[in-house]
Amino acid sequence: MKQLTIAHVVVITLTAVFLLVALDMAGGLRTDRHLWVPVPAAATAPPAQAAPPADTEKGKPPPHNDKVEDLPEGKGREITFYTCTACHGVALIKAQGLTRDLWDSTFDLMLEKHRMPPVKPAERAEILDYLSEQFPPRRRPRGGDNPFLK
Repeated sequence: MKQLTIAHVVVITLTAVFLLVALDMAGGLRTDRHLWVPVPAAATAPPAQAAPPADTEKGKPPPHNDKVEDLPEGKGREITFYTCTACHGVALIKAQGLTRDLWDSTFDLMLEKHRMPPVKPAERAEILDYLSEQFPPRRRPRGGDNPFLK
């Protein structure tokens, strides 16, 4: 009978580890993760005796704990606030600093990957104008004040 060498043990162990990692990344080992499934509007409607929040009366989603005033003033602040905070808070917006093109591609990513509801082209342009004006790239260009890059 053949003996198992260290090389055989290493190959078998690494194979098992790779298979477990692949299963974990594919979600095969996680039972607590569920795919997003849309809930019918009737299931999420508030009870008849409860008054809806003030913002939902205007057809706008509740904005977490953030307020419109949490964003800097500018044309497009309100539409940006209600569009973006339907899914995430203002802090995430403020943490970014992107060019208009990068804001635009981020918008595409949210539409495609995160199932963001579609936005009218005019509103999208207004949101992109606001975001690129209020949250531009914060990084200095190469060779700016760094003497080592000259």
